[in-house]
Amino acid sequence: MAAAPKGSPIYTDQLIAWHNQRIWWLALGLLAALVVSTVDNITYHIRPAPPPYVLVVNDKGYPVGQVLPILSVQAIPDALLRAQLAGFIHDAFTIDRDTDEENYLFDQTRARVTGPATRTLDAWYNRDNGKHHPKTSNHRAWADAAVTDTLKLPAKDTYQVDYKVTTHENNDQTHTVSNWRATLHVIVGRSKDPESLGWFIDQIDFEEVNNSDPS
Repeated sequence: MAAAPKGSPIYTDQLIAWHNQRIWWLALGLLAALVVSTVDNITYHIRPAPPPYVLVVNDKGYPVGQVLPILSVQAIPDALLRAQLAGFIHDAFTIDRDTDEENYLFDQTRARVTGPATRTLDAWYNRDNGKHHPKTSNHRAWADAAVTDTLKLPAKDTYQVDYKVTTHENNDQTHTVSNWRATLHVIVGRSKDPESLGWFIDQIDFEEVNNSDPS
């Protein structure tokens, strides 16, 4: 079709149509970009969180290899998990005289428990007017929890930890030794600490296995 002479009504209509067409193509391009951006944003927020990670260790429990994702408790090397569970029991039931050190142990413990395990520990700490609470009783007495054995039980992801608590009172003039046994159920999850293995304790039960031995 021949072009209309400039200044004629037909030419003006053609020019307006051409500009309108450009505006429509620009609008469609912006709409497409918005759709892609929205889809990417939704995909990012609904995709599952990356799994926690575990180090490959040698037969002595020392890290030697690449970092691998944890998909289950079974993916954590047994020796490494048992050692860390022993550390958890020490932190949870030790009462340190140094306030800064006790705050560290208490925070480490809280970072490892969730659900019913949190409530069980809170109940223990606060019973007998807070006698067992490590952050309020360390001015009266201090205690050291030493693990003597850690076993994997037949129940799935369940461990038994035997430990001995030595309690010092009366300005270290007297101390009492008692033997305890804890049963822990372990789950995996995403830790806030990027250097931490992503395991947590969601159930804990503990009891004294014999009478205290004064010495």
